[in-house]
Amino acid sequence: MKNFLKLEKPEKTDLAKVKQISSAKPTKTLHQTLKKIRPLLKFLVPLLVISLFSLYSFASTIAVTSSPVLSENGVIFNVNGGFTATDNGFSIAQSIGVASTQPIQWSNDGTCQTALTIGDWYYSITLTITASALTSHTYTATVSWNTGSGYSTLRTPLTFTTPATIIAGQTMNFDFDAGTNFTAPAAITITVA
Repeated sequence: MKNFLKLEKPEKTDLAKVKQISSAKPTKTLHQTLKKIRPLLKFLVPLLVISLFSLYSFASTIAVTSSPVLSENGVIFNVNGGFTATDNGFSIAQSIGVASTQPIQWSNDGTCQTALTIGDWYYSITLTITASALTSHTYTATVSWNTGSGYSTLRTPLTFTTPATIIAGQTMNFDFDAGTNFTAPAAITITVA
């Protein structure tokens, strides 16, 4: 039983051995390992940099937009030479819109509209003024649609007056309330005269 709990004394540290170990040169196996990894790193590091750059540039250029258009078969533009028209389609009114006073003065990025009711569909067009538009002239924008029983005017036409000085390229939106329930139009005619 005496030998069972026998404790041995620790050996004294030989200071010369510690100095010899700490000043030893790296082994050839570590150097050889690094030599084998270096070509792999020369390939992986540029690949990683290119991948990160590609991911960043690809993700930063994607834009998702939706266009609220409801089954339009055809739009006819009957617009005089002073304007170009763009069909913005149908959307649902998110707020009450007070009818614009007629004729409204042309306003870049402005809106001319019939009275809009929350939850109603409205049809929107954008007019872009050109240099050939008459100055200080009143124009009428009319939307006619054919929902299967012939053409009819969508609400009332909207009128606007061009400025005394025309700046080509300016735009203005025109919104026409279409109500809550209607048959998708087979054709729409936009007239500006």
